[in-house]
Formats: sequence, C-alpha cells, structure tokens
Amino acid sequence: MQEDIKTVTMQSGIPGTITLLQKGVVIHATSGMSIRDFMVETIGLDPDYAETRVRAIFVNGSPVDDIDGVKINDGDEVSLSGALPGISGIAMCRDTPIGAFRSDISAKASDATSTGDAKIYLKLFNLIAQEAGKTLLRKGVTAQAEDVRTYLKEGAPDDLPKDGPILLKI
Repeated sequence: MQEDIKTVTMQSGIPGTITLLQKGVVIHATSGMSIRDFMVETIGLDPDYAETRVRAIFVNGSPVDDIDGVKINDGDEVSLSGALPGISGIAMCRDTPIGAFRSDISAKASDATSTGDAKIYLKLFNLIAQEAGKTLLRKGVTAQAEDVRTYLKEGAPDDLPKDGPILLKI
C-alpha cells in the first residue's frame, strides 16, 4: 500500500534517471512472493525479458539462482542487472556452470507464502536500468526528494518538495 506522500511526475528520458535507479528506489510488493513474480507482477517486466535479459539478481547482497524459490520480504534490497563483465561477473550471474563455487553466499530458496505489503529497496543496473526503468517509473517508485534533486539536477521536476519521500512517476 502506497504511503500518503506527494506524487511528482517527471518527464521520460531525463539525464540522471539511470543513476537514480542505480542508487535505489522503493517499490511496494507482496512479502513472500518469488523473485520471478516480483519482476513480472510488481515491476511489470515481460516474463521472457525477466528470464533471458535479467542475468544477475541479488537479494540483500546474495546472488540468486532460483528465481522461483527465493522469496522477498519487507525491507529486502533487490538488485537486478544484465550480464556482468569478467570472471567475477560470470560467477554472479544466474545459471552459470561456475555458480557452484559461490553456493555458500547464494540466496536460498524459501517456502514462505505471500503475506502482506512489503517495501522493497530496488536497484537497477546497466541494460536493465536503461530498458526496464521506464516500465518501473510508469508504475511509480518512492524516492527521497534530495536524491531526485541530486541525480536529475536541472531535470528535476519543478514541484519537487524540499525533502522527504515522494512518489515519482513518468
């Protein structure tokens, strides 16, 4: 459930938007839903896009392989990225043969069930920020007015409050 905060509409394509999405925004979801359901139902990604383009997923800093088994909970930090460069990046991506070498740090599947509202701190990186950021911003995200001002600079909306959380949409 969205808080009673000021809704601010911004124009699409403003420089700094990707940096804001990399810094992170808050999105409302259902606690206990799978990562796959979070990407498709909450963010609005096409199921095929979520499966094939989102290659690296982290929940609270742990890489995710099983997007159906790993569940989100209120307060979690979720990071989504396309393929990452280098051997370290390859090791952190989903469905990689060398993923077994990081099994101790990987997010574990859970049998949690959907239970209620969850605020998820979401970060989008590289191609995912560029390609899916607009979809996310159409739904609306909660961000700090100070962060919007910092990252969008002169592109920040005129009706932006001085500080505090806002619901940011395009």
